[in-house]
Amino acid sequence: MPIDELLSRIRRIYASIDALQEFDMGKLPAKFFQNDHVVAMFQDFTGALSEEDLANVAHTVIHNIANLQDHLRRWAAHNGQDKTKVDTKFKASQPLKVIQDLSNNDKHGYPPRNNGHSECAPKLANLRRQMRLTTKAEAGSRVVMTLGPRGVPKVSGSGTACAVITADVVDQDGNRIDDLFQIEQAAVAAWEVLLVDYGILANEHQST
Repeated sequence: MPIDELLSRIRRIYASIDALQEFDMGKLPAKFFQNDHVVAMFQDFTGALSEEDLANVAHTVIHNIANLQDHLRRWAAHNGQDKTKVDTKFKASQPLKVIQDLSNNDKHGYPPRNNGHSECAPKLANLRRQMRLTTKAEAGSRVVMTLGPRGVPKVSGSGTACAVITADVVDQDGNRIDDLFQIEQAAVAAWEVLLVDYGILANEHQST
């Protein structure tokens, strides 16, 4: 596999993660319901996205992260690198194993054989777009969100607000394992360590 093709796949991972996040509050108006007796406003931060839209975006990220394993192994084998490092990294990373299981679920159905690579038979529940407010890493930083006209979120303060497509990752008994977005970030960070080791990425490109 040429390095340009591998780098393209890495960029696709970053682009798909960017697509999970919406910073433009103008795209997140609330939904209004009205009848003869009541006018109600409901804000779930989905904007114009349907449930199927959310699922497509979420699964694109999952597949992009999961599929990198085979491409990395192939690249290493053809470029004088130790391809066993790919499998070693995968086996040492629970987030990578969970992502692979979620990808396999979408391709082959649930439940996975022998509870999957992660051994916890993970699946998605409560797929949603969720608002996340983040302060800066400095004393006195604050962030406040209110709803303005048409239920559009208004953000003030020195922090940031971002609507993120995520889900609960649960085991076969419905017990919560972790947040999907956090698992995706941890999985990408695990691949980045190997990509730096291979000299494909520089240290400054690693996720924080």
